[in-house]
Amino acid sequence: MSSKNSILIAGLGAIGSILFSRLERQNAKLVCLTSKRGTQEIRTKGLVVHLFSDDTPKLHKAEVFEFLPDKYKFKRCIVATKAYNNQVLADYLVDYMDDDSSILLFQNGIDVEKPFTEKEKDWKITRAVSSIGAFRDEKGVTETAIGETKLGVINYTDIEEIEQWKTLLLSIGLKALIPEDLNKNFAYHYYLKAIVNSTINPIGSITKLKNGDIIKDKQLLDLIERIVDEIIAILASMMTISRSDALETIYEIARTTSDNKCSMLQDLEKGVKTEIDYLNGKFLEISKRENVAAPINSKLVSIIKTLSDKSEPEELTILEFKSLL
Repeated sequence: MSSKNSILIAGLGAIGSILFSRLERQNAKLVCLTSKRGTQEIRTKGLVVHLFSDDTPKLHKAEVFEFLPDKYKFKRCIVATKAYNNQVLADYLVDYMDDDSSILLFQNGIDVEKPFTEKEKDWKITRAVSSIGAFRDEKGVTETAIGETKLGVINYTDIEEIEQWKTLLLSIGLKALIPEDLNKNFAYHYYLKAIVNSTINPIGSITKLKNGDIIKDKQLLDLIERIVDEIIAILASMMTISRSDALETIYEIARTTSDNKCSMLQDLEKGVKTEIDYLNGKFLEISKRENVAAPINSKLVSIIKTLSDKSEPEELTILEFKSLL
């Protein structure tokens, strides 16, 4: 086993497994880093992935580790872990990534790149804003939708670097693109996706509805509009977000991933920590800094955290949510 010319995939959750499967089918050299439990299961049983275009799932073998071998070094890494793991991961990768390595963050949330950009390295950080739909159950990982994946530069100017990521993603069947306003306004796309996740994820998690069913409910559509309006006001001093762009993007992604449970609901069902702090929680932080009222986001954060730690009966949290409708 060797890491030479291999891509490191950090995180084999639903999205990480989809990326692994697509890359492996194109004979890419891959090394995977995941949890102790995930490593044991994959080494014992393999990794089962059912892509959107598959008639039947595929069973993969993987070079997977909980801790990487000491001599391994990588030039490229795809990060698909939960955002709250990024600080620990960035600290860990210092010993396994070359100083000028390229890292693609395939994650939800705001400021998820900071733990990597703050390292005293020349790592080239790229972000992927994607609407791939996927879920994991006892049978394996299933891809439910393939939306666009927009790529944006975080901390470098070499356009060839981001073009290489785009070429790689296109080669494995993803709808990868680099927005024309890449160098000027990628933040717009970044925050637009965060708004999508900050509406669909908490609402889907609380109601337990699939994405497509959320936008069929008039009361929930009204709530989505009010969440969007609140976030636009929060961001007003930083940038102008188009209300119509935000709503159209939410509806488009909800339709594209209509049969999918949002990732936050999947986390709650598994009893694992959610990414609420990197979505509505980040908007709440900005609101406090900008002295802008954010009662809806505040309540959504509170409800999700209550559901996550099970500190109150679920019926009470549902009543609290209904007070928003």
